[in-house]
Amino acid sequence: MIRAACTIVSLNYLPYARTLCASFLEFHPNDKFYVLLVDRLPTGFDVSDEKFELVLVEDLGISHFESIAFKYDILELNTNVKPTLLKTLLARGVEQVIYFDPDILICSPVDFVFETLNTNGIVLTPHCLSPNEDSPSGEAILLMSGVFNLGFIAVSRTAEAGRFLNWWEHRCLTLGYEERWSGLFVDQKWINLVPCYFESVHLLKHKGCNVAYWNLHERKIEKLQQCWIVNRDVPLAFFHFSGISVDGGTRISKYTDQFDLISRPELADLFAEYRELLVSNGIRSVSQDRYAFGYFDNGELINKLQRAAYSANLDRFASVNPFEANGPFYEWAKRNHLQGSQDSVGKYGRRMYDRSDSKVRFVNALMRLALRLLGADRYTILMKYLAYVSSLRNQRDLFSDTPVR
Repeated sequence: MIRAACTIVSLNYLPYARTLCASFLEFHPNDKFYVLLVDRLPTGFDVSDEKFELVLVEDLGISHFESIAFKYDILELNTNVKPTLLKTLLARGVEQVIYFDPDILICSPVDFVFETLNTNGIVLTPHCLSPNEDSPSGEAILLMSGVFNLGFIAVSRTAEAGRFLNWWEHRCLTLGYEERWSGLFVDQKWINLVPCYFESVHLLKHKGCNVAYWNLHERKIEKLQQCWIVNRDVPLAFFHFSGISVDGGTRISKYTDQFDLISRPELADLFAEYRELLVSNGIRSVSQDRYAFGYFDNGELINKLQRAAYSANLDRFASVNPFEANGPFYEWAKRNHLQGSQDSVGKYGRRMYDRSDSKVRFVNALMRLALRLLGADRYTILMKYLAYVSSLRNQRDLFSDTPVR
């Protein structure tokens, strides 16, 4: 049986991939580990220095790749080529393959996952296995993000898994946007449908798998005789350090305030060990090369609004290279004032907004004025429209329809 594991990164996450690869090969030295690079290799990069086998995203043979690389940001592109990578590895002769997110550490053998693939084509892990009574809002977030966490998926070379990967790939490459308010969340949300649509699907409820901030309410981790154990019952197979800060501190993840290393001190050694591994694998000297698909060919930054505008106008620009600064899309975007010298939208979320901030207070004042001028009914209609156009892809009517030459 030819077995393998894999992950996907751009250059900024290469130290994470090295750490994951080393931890997997520690327990599985006879299996292969593949890294898909969603970027371009910098000058002088020596693949022979790495323990993994490198796959380049442009070697996957994705149709209209330039269009896909432009319409998706770095997170979207990295996640949405996942089914294509799995298909490629299976086509190369791998019979069983596990995908892990790069920010995962393998802590004990995962042979049981491969064994599960002997009788199943698809293996998934739910985010959690019991209600989080101390944070019910967390369940609402899971309804937006997806029941299953796609930091892990395992597939075998079977007809049903192939049918699943074809279905998943098509949706990822067409509608893999990070738009939770539209019911979309990259590659992950589609997997909610998999147990309904496909046979040979195994829901892996091993509490040592995919341990992360979203399931710490049901999992207690401790080190016994040099081995990490969950709930004094099963070995910790792999921990998912989603949202970790490499610079230390007590936060477990930037995505949650429910737990930290003060309320869960038993995790301190695990987090310290992982941070040290990242440093030893080059996180402090991570490549300063710019993300290959983050700029026009003249060096100008591509921002989120430009990507969304392109996505909303694929019918008009499908036949052109959107990265070309002398091309029709760039000229159209310039006419519509879509340029920007920075793209900081990813830094902001619901946790970032301060009600006392002057900009927030100004916007709230405008909304109060709109309520007084429009009245309750029309104001509510306006809010429904604003909710719709809060998805940048739905703002096509705001842009000029000047014909493309």
